Amino acid sequence: MASPGLGGQLLGSSIEDVDWVKTEGNSMLGLYLQFSFGLNGRKTVLLASSGNTLLTMNQFSSQFSDVIMPHRVMNQEKAPGWVIQESSIAMNGYVLTEIHAVCYKAKPGVTELRLESDSVGENNTTARGPSEYYAVLGSLTVKTSSPNSDFPPSSLWLVEGQDIEWTSGSQGSKILSVKVVWKLKHGNASLFPNYNIYVEKLANQSVANLGGVVDGVQEYIGVALVQAFYVSDLVVPSGTSSLKFIIQVCASDGTCQKLDDSPFLQLHVEGS
Repeated sequence: MASPGLGGQLLGSSIEDVDWVKTEGNSMLGLYLQFSFGLNGRKTVLLASSGNTLLTMNQFSSQFSDVIMPHRVMNQEKAPGWVIQESSIAMNGYVLTEIHAVCYKAKPGVTELRLESDSVGENNTTARGPSEYYAVLGSLTVKTSSPNSDFPPSSLWLVEGQDIEWTSGSQGSKILSVKVVWKLKHGNASLFPNYNIYVEKLANQSVANLGGVVDGVQEYIGVALVQAFYVSDLVVPSGTSSLKFIIQVCASDGTCQKLDDSPFLQLHVEGS
């Protein structure tokens, strides 16, 4: 697999990877990156799939220079079976030369892996068949990070909730429909062609202490190409005190603002 847009480029910052994957059974999907540096330097990195960190390290630490676990994993309610994995690694001064998809089994003691490549030759004849490994890579984005100073601070955005409608669900839950709209108070919003939308469900403190709704889980719910996003029939579990809708601003080069720095709408849950 050719490196998408970064091949042969001297890197001056960290690399960020976002991929959509779907697997079956105990199959796992990661990315193998190869870098060069200096005259003959070579470094290999496995961006592993989410799972047991210790087992993954034991399985692959002898085969790669570095093994990196994803720092964020998100399940998709509207796309069952698909998982978004985000990873990053600092590679200042290196040149990215190769990217491959790696599918492996999440079993202790199993170290065979399957390397997917667009090249054909004798080195590929020992690859395992699809009956042993199954994984689908739906989308892959590999990019260099950029300073978040390129994005307006959240205080420069006006975010509102319109047409808010609450209904009762089962087991004390609530159902929410709302139109989230935002606009830039000053500056040129046309520089930002799309926005990723996340929701964070914040628990009542008493419920969180009992192991109920967990604070800090940012769930991806869609993308907007205009400065508005309609949320329909969002299930809000019992014990949730408020919802935080995060609008992640994205630039035309594919870079996106950090979620912690992004504008947001905080909405109190009716009756909580």
